[in-house]
Amino acid sequence: MAKAARRRTIVRYVRRGARRARSTTVPIAVLAGLAPGVARSIEGFKKDGFRGASYRLCNDFTGYDAYNTAWNASELKYGLLPLVAGFAVHWLVGGKLGVNRALGRANVPFIRL
Repeated sequence: MAKAARRRTIVRYVRRGARRARSTTVPIAVLAGLAPGVARSIEGFKKDGFRGASYRLCNDFTGYDAYNTAWNASELKYGLLPLVAGFAVHWLVGGKLGVNRALGRANVPFIRL
């Protein structure tokens, strides 16, 4: 007996999806979490210039107080904790609930949660 013939897929009948160029998007939840720490660093810049801004950024995002050489966890509520919360919202809403996919299909430019 002869072997069964292989089936060939005819290329002209295969549907191909339309490809779109990727565009830059801005994750709003992450930027909202970053805002309190940046706002405090701007206040520090107004008071003491670059030194005050770098002190505020270091203090708010790591909890380390460079002037007193001590670690203070209560300062993290202005920088690191809102940033982590923003990443968590971005992960939950974007990945698990599919809101970002819906925004992309609705052709909303630049904005993602």
